[in-house]
Amino acid sequence: MQDTIDRIVIPALSQLDTVLPPGFSALLYGSAARGEHLGGVSDVNLLVIADALDPASLRRISGAVAGLRRAGQPPPLLIERLEWERATDVFPIEITDMQIAHTVLRGADPVAGRRVNPDDLRRAIEAELRAKLLRLRQAYAAGSDDSKLLGRVAAGTVSSIATLFRVSLVLAGKPVPPRTPACLAAAGESLGLDAGPVAELWERRRNRKTGCPPELFEGYLSSVAAAVRATDQFTPGGP
Repeated sequence: MQDTIDRIVIPALSQLDTVLPPGFSALLYGSAARGEHLGGVSDVNLLVIADALDPASLRRISGAVAGLRRAGQPPPLLIERLEWERATDVFPIEITDMQIAHTVLRGADPVAGRRVNPDDLRRAIEAELRAKLLRLRQAYAAGSDDSKLLGRVAAGTVSSIATLFRVSLVLAGKPVPPRTPACLAAAGESLGLDAGPVAELWERRRNRKTGCPPELFEGYLSSVAAAVRATDQFTPGGP
């Protein structure tokens, strides 16, 4: 992982240093911050917070963004500082996941001390889970006998589902294990469901060409549907 940071992240940050005023914040989050990055599969996720990100500023940082694109990585999330201060209620999942694991690369820690409202987090988790469930049902209805299609859909969704399971532990006030397999097991226990299919598909994600047997996809569907029900019925601070 350090090689990825040295090869991809440091050059981009060095370019940002030359074009952004001092004091901007840059944060590494996601699989790279958790030590679970898979080259060629996982994205390197960066957040950049600056005082101003007007069109002129965006033009100045285009070189750093182009370098990330050439390396096959997405551009960083770019947000102005005042926007960030008022965004906790609309980005509760993202902020919670960053608080679980992140590395500050420049400036002050933007997630330190930020409090996510449990009601906002519960609502956002349920909305995201329901959206994923709809997509999974569409895929299974369209290709229940097509293991390659099911494999692509599973590979394209399981990291997001794992994130939702991870932040559900924070919502429930449970400890969050540092590694995703243990995290999924803990979330399954907390939510009262079998997270085994999610864990198996998460392990398979390194090879997107690997098919997904219909019975495994059915288990994945059942896990997500059960997570929707549990999240819908969850009351922060309740029994």
